[in-house]
Amino acid sequence: MGKKKGIMGLIDEEANKILYISLLTNWREIYCSKSIVCEKLKVIGIPESKKCTFPLKRRMEYVVAGFVAEKVLGELLKSVKEAMKKKKKLETTLKSMESKLNSIIPVVKSINELNIKLDREDEDMGRLWKQIKEGQKLVRECSKGSRCRACFKKPNCTEELRDLDNSLKTFYDFVLPLKEAKILIETREDVQEILDKAKRIDEKVELTHGEVKGIHKELQSRKSPASLPLYLPPDPPAIVVGLDKPLKDLKTELVKNGFSVVLITAPGGYGKTTLAKKLCHEEDIKGKYKDNIFFITVSKRPNLKVIVQNLYLRMGYSHVPEFQSDDDAVNNLEQLLKLTTPNPILLVLDDVWPESEFLIDKLKFQIPDYKILVTSTCVFSRFTSTHKLQPLNDVNATVLFTSSAILPHLSSYIPDESILNKIVKACKGNPLALTVVGRSLCGQPAVVWQNTVMELSKGGSIVESNATLRDCLQQSLEVLDNKVNVKECYMDLVSFPEGQWIPATALIDMWVELYDPDEDGVNSVAMLHHLDALNLVNHEVGRKDNGEIDGYYNNHHVMQHDLLRQHVNDQISSEPVEQRKRLIIDISGNKLPKWWREQRKQHLSACLLSITTDETFSLKWSNMQAPEVEVLILNVRSNNYMLPEFVKKMDKLKALLITNYGFVPAEISNFPLLSSLLDLKRIRLEKVSIASLSLSSLELKKLQKISLVMCNIGQSFTNSRIQISSSFSNLSEISIDCCIDLKNLPDWFCDLVHLKKLSISSCWELSELPKEIGKLVNLEVLTLHFCIQLVELPKAIGNLSKLSILDISDCANISRLPEQIGGLRNLRKLYMKGCSISELPLSVMDLKRLEIVMCDDEAAILWTSFIQELPNLKIKAR
Repeated sequence: MGKKKGIMGLIDEEANKILYISLLTNWREIYCSKSIVCEKLKVIGIPESKKCTFPLKRRMEYVVAGFVAEKVLGELLKSVKEAMKKKKKLETTLKSMESKLNSIIPVVKSINELNIKLDREDEDMGRLWKQIKEGQKLVRECSKGSRCRACFKKPNCTEELRDLDNSLKTFYDFVLPLKEAKILIETREDVQEILDKAKRIDEKVELTHGEVKGIHKELQSRKSPASLPLYLPPDPPAIVVGLDKPLKDLKTELVKNGFSVVLITAPGGYGKTTLAKKLCHEEDIKGKYKDNIFFITVSKRPNLKVIVQNLYLRMGYSHVPEFQSDDDAVNNLEQLLKLTTPNPILLVLDDVWPESEFLIDKLKFQIPDYKILVTSTCVFSRFTSTHKLQPLNDVNATVLFTSSAILPHLSSYIPDESILNKIVKACKGNPLALTVVGRSLCGQPAVVWQNTVMELSKGGSIVESNATLRDCLQQSLEVLDNKVNVKECYMDLVSFPEGQWIPATALIDMWVELYDPDEDGVNSVAMLHHLDALNLVNHEVGRKDNGEIDGYYNNHHVMQHDLLRQHVNDQISSEPVEQRKRLIIDISGNKLPKWWREQRKQHLSACLLSITTDETFSLKWSNMQAPEVEVLILNVRSNNYMLPEFVKKMDKLKALLITNYGFVPAEISNFPLLSSLLDLKRIRLEKVSIASLSLSSLELKKLQKISLVMCNIGQSFTNSRIQISSSFSNLSEISIDCCIDLKNLPDWFCDLVHLKKLSISSCWELSELPKEIGKLVNLEVLTLHFCIQLVELPKAIGNLSKLSILDISDCANISRLPEQIGGLRNLRKLYMKGCSISELPLSVMDLKRLEIVMCDDEAAILWTSFIQELPNLKIKAR
């Protein structure tokens, strides 16, 4: 054979002989089959294209290039094996090359065979052949005797072999997968073109439907292997109750076109994963997304590279690249998913923890009709489409419980309705608890059922008696493992009675003294938001217009989820009494805990002490030694309550919270003993009769804040002869909320010269403020919310030069602002929604630092006329 032009001139004599024989025996068949297809395509209207008319010589060059690449790859592999025997110093690099070549050769062979059958051009194989020939030459040179010895004296040979090894790795990891994908796409396009034309064929067309199907079948056989059963949506439980509405809402959202992230959130055991599984098997969803539903369980520490590799396998790729980094994996995944377009994609990320939230952002791609469905115990507030699951109602809870506890085909004990209802009630509507407890009782005799109810009636916990449920609930608390302060705050919530809304102000008073050096409680309120975001509490905000930035939290309340509360309480109770950081005592009737009744002289180390008594409690307090207590919480229900004598020995006490959960305000006796507590800084009283406190006999030099909520004030303020300036010399904050019999503030209020915050809200009888209120020269925040009898602000208010926030919202009888209001030179925010103000004094032009006015539409018009004089002002009309 003579020297050929083009690529034929580059192959050596041995390769020429082998390939020429192959061409003689195969090319006629290849060319003839192509000619037949071209002629038949003409019949159905497809014009001659370069696929049918490119020169035979050029076709031969591409085919030869493919065969040469495959042949020389084998020769390179042979050279590598021979070099390994001769040069032990290069054994590691050569072994790596051997491994890669063993993987590359079968893939190249498969591509060559497909290119021949499809008569496809492939310039890449020619370039590959040249690189492999150079590599083969390098290996042979490095394996020769004398020449190689000279080579090894220099690092060039070793480095060049490593470069060749890296090139082979790059080719295997990236070039081959992309080439496979390219061939697959082109094959699909060819088949689609034939099928589209076949639909319009008439009776004279020689290309029958059977032939088209044969071609389609042949091309499909060249596709990657069938997908592996990875990330398929698991089947939902056989019985699913209480999820009809969220299921309907989610289906409506997921069938919409476009990209979005949808979040299902709830505490542990509420059915988030069950809902996601059920959703994936709905006909509407399967009809839209078909095989493009990927269900990934994320958990706490996901491996992004492994996730992407498994997605490659799920989508039918036998070759899975190795990624150098997470970003590398993400970039490859984006290209992989784009190959599926325009078909919709649903990616389910189940059980996303706070630590794995980053994964959502990593997997967000700008792909049309691409949805990410996330389930998590956390509330990721930046995703607006959030569906929060609620506990089951009594009917659904009973259905779910009986489906687990009572199987129709078993002739086992069937409990009566009262036993069934008591156990279902103890599960608090939690689907996980209902299922787990139901299974534990299934098939059990009557005595086991009756014993369960008996333990619950004694105050036992459904969580304590079931290890499986306990372990599941513990997993819900693991989100707090790396948030020590947040976890401590969450444990503290058991200090308040079960099923009661806990005021945020009470928590602030407690946490500021236990953990938070910030006296304004900003960090403490941040703790509430952390707990809310983790779905560990229900968080309610009654009034949203006066927000946290102003330090107004009177309408913020939280409640622990019942079963989690039980679990936390069980954890606390498992420790020895003397070692507990928080000591929670719940007294029913007059029955004290055994350790307290025994009168042992034990030293308690608790810094938080909570004592709850019911309406029948009348016992004289036993002694207790708790010198380390910093926060004392007394939850009472009786009309008369005596403050325990042992309180005066709590030298480190900083905060006292007394909350009455009874119907009428409680009379508190023995209150003056608090004068012995030299470090007491905060007192919070809820539904207490102030007249019973003997305030005139109190002297609390370090007291900084006093809060009165729903208290009976009566004439106690008016008749009191307190020397306020000496008895409460450091008082900086007073909060009076829902004290409906408060008519006015006594003049001695104006002697509280250190007062910075005064908040009076929902005191409906309050009709006037002290005329000398201007003496409160350090006052920064004045809140007068929903004081409906208050007619006007005193003129002396203009002397409050440090006042930055004034709230008179919903004071419906205030019809005007005093002219002296212009003296509030530091006023930044004014809340006056719900007032009856019809005109503004001209002195408001002096409020140069005023930034926000929140008011009704009518008042907004009045403020608009002063916009030019108040350049920083923003008017928010409601």
